Amino acid sequence: MNDGKSTQLAPGRAFGIWAFVLAFVFPALGLIFGLIAVAQSRRAGVSNRLGVAGVVISIAVITSAVITTIALASAGKFTAQ
Repeated sequence: MNDGKSTQLAPGRAFGIWAFVLAFVFPALGLIFGLIAVAQSRRAGVSNRLGVAGVVISIAVITSAVITTIALASAGKFTAQ
């Protein structure tokens, strides 16, 4: 019952899925996994939208966390008591 299609996942697909999931929980890991997924997929000549989404979301979450931390620090919210 083989229709000629490979049953193996496209290179980087598993990393892309993990990147997308981890982007919301651990954005640094999501970024790393996303970059690995995109690199593997690009080498194989296929697209990996979940990998790209993982990279973009991770960057957005990290950037917003840094901006929020800077804003709170400049407002004096992180002063020693």
